[in-house]
Amino acid sequence: MKNLSFKILTYNVFINNFIPFITSPTNVARFGFTATQVTAFTALLTSWNTKYADYINPLNFGSSTVIDAINTAYRAAFVVTQAARTQIVSNTTIVLTSAEKSMCNIKDRDNTRTPSGIPKNAPTLACIVIGMMMMRFAALNPLLPFKKAKPDYAHLIGVKIAVTGSGAAAPPDSAYVRLADETDTIFETLFTSDQIGKIAYVKVFYINSRGEAGPDSIPYIVTIA
Repeated sequence: MKNLSFKILTYNVFINNFIPFITSPTNVARFGFTATQVTAFTALLTSWNTKYADYINPLNFGSSTVIDAINTAYRAAFVVTQAARTQIVSNTTIVLTSAEKSMCNIKDRDNTRTPSGIPKNAPTLACIVIGMMMMRFAALNPLLPFKKAKPDYAHLIGVKIAVTGSGAAAPPDSAYVRLADETDTIFETLFTSDQIGKIAYVKVFYINSRGEAGPDSIPYIVTIA
């Protein structure tokens, strides 16, 4: 199972709880979703489950077509479910229970912490798993490299990536694309089949609670497989 994307596996649990929850008749009215949205949510879940079943089928292990399909489905579904979550939290009249917040992956903001200054140190990046168009990384605190935790001043971990052809020169800073910020020190980056054999340059950096970014790490350079 180590070459199956943890991001995909955990998202499957989330979407199969979240979509039925928000499309129940009570919550459709409660959250203000339209009939068109409900139809789209239901179709999204059906499509996701079809592609996910193919993804975890041992007979499809290593199939670039299947991996491309689930990675594309993940990116599309993430946008839709994120928009639905935003619609829920932006309505201040809606009160969610702790269990509902957990199901929607909504966390209360901690207002008790004093914002820290701009991070001065960069994480150290280590690659845990490579293969099947997926890389799993660990962003380690350089001061405590054997402890899987961010420094106190780090609220999030930013991720940048650039992909070049084999043998090409190292990309300039302007070529890096910033991916979604990560809350965990272990995270994944997904690729597409047309990127196999190309070179990936991955950088990470700490972000404080005000959204201010620290310096980039030394890029981790690896061939996409």
